[in-house]
Amino acid sequence: MNWNLRRTAAHSFLACLSGLLILPGIASAQAPPTEDDLSPIVEAAKSGFQPVTEKEVAAAKKTLEGKLATLKSLLSNGSTENKKAWEQYLRWDDLQTQLSSEQPDLRTLEEIYLKYRGSYAGLDKKQLIEARRALRHYINLAYFVQVDQYQQQFDIQLKTLKDAVKRYSQTPADADSKIIGAILGWLEQGNQVPKLVASVRDEFNHPNLYASVSREFIAAGIRRKVDQVNPVHEIILGTNVRGTAHMVGDVDVNLLPSKTSALIELSLTGEVTSDNVGVNGPATIYSTGFSPITASKILEFTRDGLIGKPSTATADTTTTFNAICAKLKLIQKIATKRAYQQKYQAEAIASDRTELRVEQRFDNESKDLIVDANTRLNEKLFRPLKGRDEFPDALNVSTTKEAVNLEVLHASQAQLAAPGPAPALSDEGADLTLKLHESIVNNYGETFLAGVVLTDEKLVDILKQRDAEIPEELKITPDSDPWSITFDYKSPIQVIFDNDTVKIGIRGRQFTRGNTEVNRTISISADYKIEKGEEGTLLTRTGDVIVDFPTQERLGPLDLTAKTFLRKKFEAVFKPEIVGEGIKLEGQWEKAGTLRISSLSVTPGWFVGSWKLEAPVPADATEVTSVVE
Repeated sequence: MNWNLRRTAAHSFLACLSGLLILPGIASAQAPPTEDDLSPIVEAAKSGFQPVTEKEVAAAKKTLEGKLATLKSLLSNGSTENKKAWEQYLRWDDLQTQLSSEQPDLRTLEEIYLKYRGSYAGLDKKQLIEARRALRHYINLAYFVQVDQYQQQFDIQLKTLKDAVKRYSQTPADADSKIIGAILGWLEQGNQVPKLVASVRDEFNHPNLYASVSREFIAAGIRRKVDQVNPVHEIILGTNVRGTAHMVGDVDVNLLPSKTSALIELSLTGEVTSDNVGVNGPATIYSTGFSPITASKILEFTRDGLIGKPSTATADTTTTFNAICAKLKLIQKIATKRAYQQKYQAEAIASDRTELRVEQRFDNESKDLIVDANTRLNEKLFRPLKGRDEFPDALNVSTTKEAVNLEVLHASQAQLAAPGPAPALSDEGADLTLKLHESIVNNYGETFLAGVVLTDEKLVDILKQRDAEIPEELKITPDSDPWSITFDYKSPIQVIFDNDTVKIGIRGRQFTRGNTEVNRTISISADYKIEKGEEGTLLTRTGDVIVDFPTQERLGPLDLTAKTFLRKKFEAVFKPEIVGEGIKLEGQWEKAGTLRISSLSVTPGWFVGSWKLEAPVPADATEVTSVVE
């Protein structure tokens, strides 16, 4: 029994929901100046310096060796080939060599550590995660025990932190956010002044992504009519019943209020009519059954994925005897009397069995949906984030009767999230609302783009995947030189929101063109004005694309050539005008129409927007014209 609750519908919704989880954003409206002055707390922390000792390094090394032993047991559970492949990938022998050395090479250890971070299947295993964290801790302590004048550096860092915190409290700025985040990460790596680190994070770390999806939007892809005919074969109180059942009804979506997870109820309301023939000994009973039915399946979405609760159903069957036949009148009379005596008991049994069938079918319909949704979430979101230890610090999902709501806070050890709460938004009836702080795109940009090489071919492939037109400057021809840019490890992508404007930039550490190689820090950026267009968001570039070498005071001939070349290429990427055409929905949501932007606000740090569903023009709609003769 298929109620047309097709997987594509639920997949599209879950892809949308998980897409909101994985959107490493845009946006952030800075918070007003805080009344709390953290300067005295920073000043007092100077007395809390604790030198890293050889004993601590030895303890960290012992912990690491224990975690590696556990990991080795895990690797030994598979085939010999698989074990060798993992050990080779993780540079197992090199790591053992360094651990047996009295003076390990920290650069080599860092290279090995990077092997433990990534999105490969298996790197999100508990044993690998614990080994990676233990290795990170050991490297940190091994570094700090070797640092000359460690306490003097500690004092300098606290003074810099104090000044940055004071400025940031008054006027949050991206530069100070980076300074504060970097110093907090440095202190945390050396296990220094944990109370101060926690206090500063508590003050300046707020959620940097908010999303809300309306019930109507969710229901638009799942709501449908049910019209199914199924065979009936039951034995009820000794009567062998055969026939056909016709079920009609409606599948809809309800949201159940919850503060700790998203509770999405799939509901079915309908009725079943059946024409049946029952045989009990020499008697044949012709009957019609009627059952109003309701069913419910609750899907719970949490930070761990999608969970399906057992379905529940209710049915109240009534039976009408159309004819009771037998060859002998006496047998017919006895059969009729008995049928009516057992009628209520038989109806109760039929109701119970109808409920059971409905529950089983509802569960079966959603089983593949749940498995596939969790597979997609794991592949696209959970594994890449957990494999890099970059799962959000806070991920809260909740529901009201009107919407599914999401709050995300993410900042790594050397980063900050939003400095304050998001701006308010008043747009009643919105089907999708996003509040995005610039920190989340910049933070996750470091996670996923640091050290990545962008080639001319990859860029063209990205544009093709988005069905975008390939500009002439980016087309690859036999006469064009192959080129690439390697993203920097720090701030590989930069988004800065201001009043109705956004600055979009990338930062590279190496540029190649043909056989030419330029190993310099390269910054490429463009400024845009953002406004609400007729169909969607409209971005208009203000000024030229800027290519700069921020660490170079004087540029040589190769630098100038690279600068001219990159400006031409990225002027085709950062177009003078980018016109949004709304968000076109796919799968079962395609019939719901297009999401059109209904409100837009860009303030320092935040992008806040909302969209409403615009119903599509019916396919059979035709233009009516009149002709006057």
